[in-house]
Amino acid sequence: MLYAAPMSFKGSITTMATASKDHVSLESSYVITAKNAIGISAHTIKGNGYKLRAGNIFHLRRLMRKNAVSSQTNLWLFTNIGKINIKKNFKDKDHSYLSPTLQFDYETKRLFSLFSHQILRVGHENFDTTKIEGGFSFYETGYNETQPWFILKAKNTNSLFKKIEYTPTLRLINKAIFMDAGITDGDPSLHLMYTF
Repeated sequence: MLYAAPMSFKGSITTMATASKDHVSLESSYVITAKNAIGISAHTIKGNGYKLRAGNIFHLRRLMRKNAVSSQTNLWLFTNIGKINIKKNFKDKDHSYLSPTLQFDYETKRLFSLFSHQILRVGHENFDTTKIEGGFSFYETGYNETQPWFILKAKNTNSLFKKIEYTPTLRLINKAIFMDAGITDGDPSLHLMYTF
């Protein structure tokens, strides 16, 4: 239930929205230091007879950043605390949860890769989610120009989906605006992020 580490400059606010057939989310965060952000988010996700509705507060910590001449490597820790409603077979139940996510990403001006794993277990349910993303930019641009990327996303969510979801995605980045438009099993998905 995450797409990008919303860490920008100190004092900035990042807002993200995601919409697809099985997942709708809204998230906003505030950067309090160069390495820490806090935020709130709400999610609805469904699959395999389940419908989940979750709301949480989270803390994002940048554990490591390595800058090279033409690349950047990051390691992030997300910690979510919240409430989740699980509905299945006409029964629903509310749970409190604590969910950590570890995310690693590497990028240059032309290449991007990401790996993340979220632990989300409530009651007797296991909704752990693993994501792998990789792609390339069609060409290099300046800061004031829109840079297009092709990204292939692969995601596995325990209990909710019986197979790995693959999403070929067109990514557009321009200054503070970030947009992903993709197709998952024939269904469109959209992810928007804006930092101000």
